[in-house]
Amino acid sequence: MSRVKYILPFLILPFLYFLSSFQNQSSIKELSEKIISMTESYVNDFPEEKVFVHLDKNIYAAGDNVWFSAYVTAGSPDLPSPLSKTVYVDLLDNEGNLLQQRTVKIEDGQGSGDFKLDNFTKEGIYHIKAYSHWSKGFGAESVFNTNIEIFEPYNLRFQPTVVFEKKETGNDIQYQAKINAVDRNLAPLKGEKLTYAIVGAGKTIKEGSVLLDANGASSIEITLPLSALENVTELVLTWNENEEYGIARKFILPFPSGSIDIQFLPEGGDLISGFNNKVAVRAVYPDGSPVQLTGKINNGEEEINFSTNEWGLGAFSFTPKEGQNYVSKITANEAVFERKLPAVKVQGINLAVDNSKEGLLNVLVQANDFKTISPTAEGLLVVHARGRIGHMQVINLSNGVTGARINKANLAPGINQVTIFEPSGTALAERLVYIPTPERKINLDASKVELKPRGKNSWQLTLDGEGFEKGSYSVSITDADEFSNNFSSNIISYLKMESELRGNILSAKHFFGDQKDVEGLDLIMLTHGWRRFNWESVMAGKFENPNFIEQGINITGTIKPKSNNKKGVTGGMINVFSKGKEEDFLAIQYNETGKFIIDDMIFSDTTLLTISINDKKMKEFVELDLDAPIAKYEKWTGFKPLAKGFEVNPVLRDYLVNAEKRRQASAAFDEMDLVEIDEFVVQSQKYEVANEEVTRVYGKGDMTLVPAEIGGFEGYFDIWQLLQGRFPGVQVKPNPMGSPTITIRGAGSLNALSPIFLLDNVPVDAQFLSAISPRDMAAIDVFKDGASLAMFGSAGAGGVIAVYTKRGNGIVDTGEGIFNIRFPGYSTPKEFYMPKYDTETIAKPDFRSTLYWNPKIKLQGNTANIEFFNSDIVQRYKVVIQGMDQVGRLSYLEMEIGS
Repeated sequence: MSRVKYILPFLILPFLYFLSSFQNQSSIKELSEKIISMTESYVNDFPEEKVFVHLDKNIYAAGDNVWFSAYVTAGSPDLPSPLSKTVYVDLLDNEGNLLQQRTVKIEDGQGSGDFKLDNFTKEGIYHIKAYSHWSKGFGAESVFNTNIEIFEPYNLRFQPTVVFEKKETGNDIQYQAKINAVDRNLAPLKGEKLTYAIVGAGKTIKEGSVLLDANGASSIEITLPLSALENVTELVLTWNENEEYGIARKFILPFPSGSIDIQFLPEGGDLISGFNNKVAVRAVYPDGSPVQLTGKINNGEEEINFSTNEWGLGAFSFTPKEGQNYVSKITANEAVFERKLPAVKVQGINLAVDNSKEGLLNVLVQANDFKTISPTAEGLLVVHARGRIGHMQVINLSNGVTGARINKANLAPGINQVTIFEPSGTALAERLVYIPTPERKINLDASKVELKPRGKNSWQLTLDGEGFEKGSYSVSITDADEFSNNFSSNIISYLKMESELRGNILSAKHFFGDQKDVEGLDLIMLTHGWRRFNWESVMAGKFENPNFIEQGINITGTIKPKSNNKKGVTGGMINVFSKGKEEDFLAIQYNETGKFIIDDMIFSDTTLLTISINDKKMKEFVELDLDAPIAKYEKWTGFKPLAKGFEVNPVLRDYLVNAEKRRQASAAFDEMDLVEIDEFVVQSQKYEVANEEVTRVYGKGDMTLVPAEIGGFEGYFDIWQLLQGRFPGVQVKPNPMGSPTITIRGAGSLNALSPIFLLDNVPVDAQFLSAISPRDMAAIDVFKDGASLAMFGSAGAGGVIAVYTKRGNGIVDTGEGIFNIRFPGYSTPKEFYMPKYDTETIAKPDFRSTLYWNPKIKLQGNTANIEFFNSDIVQRYKVVIQGMDQVGRLSYLEMEIGS
């Protein structure tokens, strides 16, 4: 283990000193030297990391597993990162609350894991964020983020559709919402009452109720001011099945024309008079969704027409005149309105870049009277990718025009920035260009496809090229008939484009691969700002990262004297022994501040650590104060909820119907051998309370279970699956539609009463306990005898199940400077289960939606075998394979196979 930590803020000081030597320099030579020096410092001392996550799919049902493979790259170009060995993958709800977190061990730039969704997961939009501690230090925009949808199959009982009609009258917007609702059998939900609410910016604007007619139809009329529609506004329809359970569906109100954000973006940054200027157009609604529109501009001599495409992007060219103000007449969704273009400037740079040639990047630079800006009429042309300079050239604009022909082979693949500087270092014009990325093509030989139920498929994956040594590639195969939504991005589009640019890019993967849209990609470069690099900050030496690079599990804290001693510590030695699946011993020193870091430890799950401390002055009379794990939080700072309207199509409906069948099959078959659990006798369950660090307010139960003593306990989905067959007399009957039924025979009553549930001595319900991972449980007690139940009174007639959780940062002072702590380590990924129908006879119906998942397929040279068995219903396969080789060449394959 490395005992060295670099305190990154100190690395900035030499750069600030270096910067001061340039304060009075203004020649082109000095400027070029400064740029080279500062970008080298940026690239070498602050290499940026990126994280990309491949999911098995993006639509799930409550009770499913979410499988993922994480890729980590560093620098430019993106190489498998040799820096961080720890990545955090978080599952958040649509309010930004952290629900689950996985600490993923990274090897050769790749790691994997999973989330288990319990059967009671609330339906809605969820978010997955992924980052290393180092990458997060570059800002929230450097964090990988994607969203998934989780559905509850039971909620198919309420399937409404809403068609909006909109009329704009001045500043008032009139809506009529025509509602039709059906049940799970697609029969009209006739005569039912629906409540509705109009919600915007988190506030309810209007609410009421409607009654559905015999056809399951009704309508709502709403008038809202334009000011109320500047953000996403939703119609929320709720059907209450009974007094305790309601199903809510959200629909987004169509945006008025006055809410459209239209940006006119000159190619070099400014409209310069007297030259032919290319102007890009971007039009989006408040939620970032694109707007298709048309526009006209009259420059006095001709009328210029333009339009935006399905991504809300377009472009036009014209020659603006000095002193003129230009206005565009816009037509969008039958509404007509005007928008102003940017002001026309006389001085400045008109930049025109042609990226259409195969191997050359052509740059045209024009300026009016450039000597008023640069007395020598000289400027500096720089092309770079995140500080990695590919081309630098002195240009002379004494004649008002110059240019450059740049060999693309000298430029880093991915996004590059073309910048024109004047001699003192001010950037006058900037423009992004995309240089094609070398890819390693994936071929899949699926010439023999077996479609019969439970049949076996054997396919072969091959990577193009010779001399392949190693790489990381993940494979997902799902039932294509169950998924209508595709991923909008992939490893190439994210690492090479989305992670670099501001704003949302619809269907980003469309711009890459065999069907790539080169013209559309250039419009993306013209309309989305770069978020990875800022010249002003770099030239001022203001680049830093407050976080450090994690190459293992890190524990930080402070050593303090015993509470009654006013003297401070003077420094000493800390010995650490970890005992888990891996054992380790190390010794570190601390100084008079008492602060310490135990870094780069390698252990999995929650592990017991024994820490002995010997201070030079205080000896063993010290206290240990641990910091919280660095990635823990309750709610993501600055989180923005995602709004999405409800829509059930036939494909999604089939998926949810099969998900419900899958849940019912699990309930009926998974536990069928464990129903008569009175045959089991649990012995030798005694343990020392101090070792588990639990506090029992009600004393010890009649029977005790320690999950850590059960082999493979980490693989259990929830407490109820863990309890099956563990306690005599305790019966667990799963319920796919709600909380399980728990009974304890011999609990003092002849009736099957529900037991009391306690979590760390606090009463909770069964559903709440379902959300607690078995990995986090220290012990489970069952109270069933009359004597032990007496303290609970009549409420305890059904028995008591008490769950005690591990104290992740709990510290047990055993005396003489020795402390026992439990600390979370790397998450242990579950193994993806695939039935083997050629060797097993399985009665359970098979409705799997993910048929094959391999987070890192094993390659033999350039090839790998993919073998899996069908479900009972699959007829078409959706295959996604992506990854990177050891030198950062990216690969992506997406295809559908079958009838």
